[in-house]
Amino acid sequence: MAPATPYTVSRAASHRSRVLIRDSRALIASAKALIAQSRQSIARQSSVRIVCAWCQQTMRWQRSAEAVRGQISHSICFACFVGVFRELGPVHPLPQGSTQVDEGHARAQQSCQR
Repeated sequence: MAPATPYTVSRAASHRSRVLIRDSRALIASAKALIAQSRQSIARQSSVRIVCAWCQQTMRWQRSAEAVRGQISHSICFACFVGVFRELGPVHPLPQGSTQVDEGHARAQQSCQR
């Protein structure tokens, strides 16, 4: 048997090296995932959760400087809006004697034209 030269590596050492590299890559990937999760968590601490007032589904997170942890604000999602909009549609017209709405609309138009 010939003596091993300083530049040759045994099969066992080569296999061990490959295993260590594979394990290191797996650890790095899990560390990156934890870092991303932590960044999201930190960002959410300074964010307000926007929830649909009808179906309670989380719609989005909105950054806010004055946000308190766990703060929730309400809006309406598109699916719920469609149902509410149908209820408010032309099926229910305004009463005939309603001049307050017309006067308010006229004032709003005048202020926009200024």
